[in-house]
Amino acid sequence: MTAIIEQATAPLVVDPSILETVSEKAKAVDAGIEDARYILPILAEAGLLDTDLLTAARTIREISRRDLSVGFTTWAHLMTQTYLANANKPAASAVEQSLRSGTRPGITGMAAAFKEFAGCGEIELAATPVEGGYRVTGKLNWASNLYNDAVLVTAVRTDAGDRLLIFVESGVEGLTFGKPFGLLGLNATASAWVSLENVFVPESQVLTHDFDAFILQVRPTFVVLQIAECIGVAEAAIAAASERLFGVNATFADEVQDIAARVSDIIARQESIITRVGNSDISPVELLELRLDAAEVAVAAANVEVRVAGGAGYAKSSPASRRFREAAFIPVQSPSEAQLRWELERARAHA
Repeated sequence: MTAIIEQATAPLVVDPSILETVSEKAKAVDAGIEDARYILPILAEAGLLDTDLLTAARTIREISRRDLSVGFTTWAHLMTQTYLANANKPAASAVEQSLRSGTRPGITGMAAAFKEFAGCGEIELAATPVEGGYRVTGKLNWASNLYNDAVLVTAVRTDAGDRLLIFVESGVEGLTFGKPFGLLGLNATASAWVSLENVFVPESQVLTHDFDAFILQVRPTFVVLQIAECIGVAEAAIAAASERLFGVNATFADEVQDIAARVSDIIARQESIITRVGNSDISPVELLELRLDAAEVAVAAANVEVRVAGGAGYAKSSPASRRFREAAFIPVQSPSEAQLRWELERARAHA
């Protein structure tokens, strides 16, 4: 199993000293003692918040091997940067630069936007046109990186049916973050509801009025970076399981080998898509199938790791238990497994 371990732990793009820090802090992060946002200035200093898409994906993948809470926080932050950058507007560009420095986190409140685009949900926030911009009211049921210096990107709908993407900076009057949820895992990701009550959003903070085109533009990046989270968890789990495949645990060897092969296939497909982002030859079916496969393999890998670890893996403080709980988040992370299956069925019908 040496080859499996070497493959699943092979160096990618993150400095080993940073990875060691992530490993050392993983237990405190899992316990909610330390916020996962600590990683952002560290990545900024290393130049990893201002990179090409392949490097960004490998960064999230490599960090998620050590701690999915930190990988997820990085994903949300990088997606917020992506939305701001794709708007190509002065106000958005200025805020994006502050995110690139890692001094403030990004909140991607886009779950409803992607559901709206897919046709399986509706935008939750209402926008009323006023002089100079809009007044926004409504509630996001879930968002993460909810800190008092964060930047939120989300979608709104006007009474006339126009759909816009906007950004809002924390601290603005009428914006309220809920108390963080008590979760099975990822409790250091500052996740809760967000309420907007008559929040003024100037026109300069509207990222786009062309909702469908913008979502089409950013969706491949959104998906491949989520897949990186899945791969990282899976790689860590199969590497840990591989080290215990002796004695009675040798009965799991074939299963671990199969999962390792599936992970290798997903990595190849992910990196192939990354080379084509910005082109028109990435089909919805290809994206959705890969996202589902990545989620399934992460869950499978974490499941086999716990079984191989036995009683030690059932201890709440063990890395195996943490990864098992982290992996349980992946099928419910938006887009959830249910949404992905629903979308895939329709995408195949229209292919």
